[in-house]
Amino acid sequence: MRLTLFVLLSIALVALIFTASNTVYFFNKQYTLSSQFHSLKLLAQEITYHDEVLSMSALAAALDDDNKWRDRYLKYEASLDKSLQKASELDPRIARFFEDTAQANNQLIALEKRAFELAAQNQRAQAVQLLKSDQYQAYKMAFSEGLTNAIDEVLKRTQFDINKSQEQRGFYLILSMVISFLFVLVLWYFLIRYVRLTEKAIEGVAKEDELSGLLNRREFNRVMKYEINRAHREKSLLMLIILDLDEFKRYNDKYGHPEGDAVIERVGKLLTRLSRRANEYAFRTGGEEFAFVATCDNRENGLKFCQSLCEQVAQLNIEHISNPPHKIVTASCGIAFAKPEEALLTITELYSHADKALYQAKHAGKNQYAEYNHSTVSQSEQQYS
Repeated sequence: MRLTLFVLLSIALVALIFTASNTVYFFNKQYTLSSQFHSLKLLAQEITYHDEVLSMSALAAALDDDNKWRDRYLKYEASLDKSLQKASELDPRIARFFEDTAQANNQLIALEKRAFELAAQNQRAQAVQLLKSDQYQAYKMAFSEGLTNAIDEVLKRTQFDINKSQEQRGFYLILSMVISFLFVLVLWYFLIRYVRLTEKAIEGVAKEDELSGLLNRREFNRVMKYEINRAHREKSLLMLIILDLDEFKRYNDKYGHPEGDAVIERVGKLLTRLSRRANEYAFRTGGEEFAFVATCDNRENGLKFCQSLCEQVAQLNIEHISNPPHKIVTASCGIAFAKPEEALLTITELYSHADKALYQAKHAGKNQYAEYNHSTVSQSEQQYS
């Protein structure tokens, strides 16, 4: 269960990281595309402006023989080249435009430089006529329209990429969130299950005796209170058997406590096997003391079961040379009944009755049982070897 939780937690964490990474990626992509879009718009304006300045500078130089117009032309020619170069680097698709309009651009430059030469030779009329000629205007229109079309096409594609990026971002963001949410739900389910199993395990530890696997003394008190009231309410006969291993302190002294623990464990398994049905409970109430609580049809069946309990402990055939004359591990039992026709007994009273019967069985020679009676304790005269 812990491994499952760790794996699910790791997957959920990966899903959350994936969601965050996708979000960052698409936001960064959108920012890059938006920046590119705005940069292209600014460059388009710059290129158009520089191109117009070149044309006006060449025309002004043809009308006015002043070197400032040539200097202005050269300045903006360099600026135009830089803007075109920057646009090519920003989007490779614009570079194809330069290849397509290279002839028109070269012809424009050649005609404008020719106009400057004519103006320098004081042939201004011819320079103006050259700049207003159909040939010049055709080249200029080819360059300007090609530039405009290329920039517009790139801007449209960039805007399309931005829109597509937004759609993809939304899709992957929702998908990642759904996946993360599902993993969190599954993780939450297993976490709740793990907590419940842990609580159940803790509850089991609180209820059970670790060595024997039987219910402990705390559960004995709780179950006894419930069963006494239930049996009295339902007019049922309730029996309590206290079982004590004979000469068990000597067993520990002779064979050691690890071997003694093994005996407790084997007796615990025996009592567990005998308490399978509803309203049958087996407990370890002390070191070598056990208790068995159950409802029975009649007194005779209860006594037979108590006798069988002594026999089955002996049948485990565990060596105990310090327990003469049997030389094996045996048990003595005291049995008491809570009868429906009699007054309701307390836990202490019923336990005291069974304990007194156990004392009588021990006193009579061990490896036998005794029944508690109001006036006297009658003992079974049969002993088991």
